[in-house]
Amino acid sequence: MGWLVLNHDGTDLVVHKLLGEVITIGRVPLNHVVIDNPTVSAQHAILARLGDSYRLKDLHSTNGTQVNGVSITDAELKDGDKIRFGSVVAVFVWSVT
Repeated sequence: MGWLVLNHDGTDLVVHKLLGEVITIGRVPLNHVVIDNPTVSAQHAILARLGDSYRLKDLHSTNGTQVNGVSITDAELKDGDKIRFGSVVAVFVWSVT
């Protein structure tokens, strides 16, 4: 099971349990993970579960997506990876249980 831990404004942590095979991430309410921040695109990225792993794909967002400080368009995530959606920081947590 995967989790996405968002750090909002440097103080609030919001934890999202990653349910389903495809999780949409973005600013508008139709996304599974909503990030209400102007640097996040309406439909910013998707997380796709492939067996025992997750892939993160940027959806041509305005401000880009980074994993561990590197800009990506598509990347496999590992436990503890630091993700940046625009200016919002998140941590991917993978739990086998």
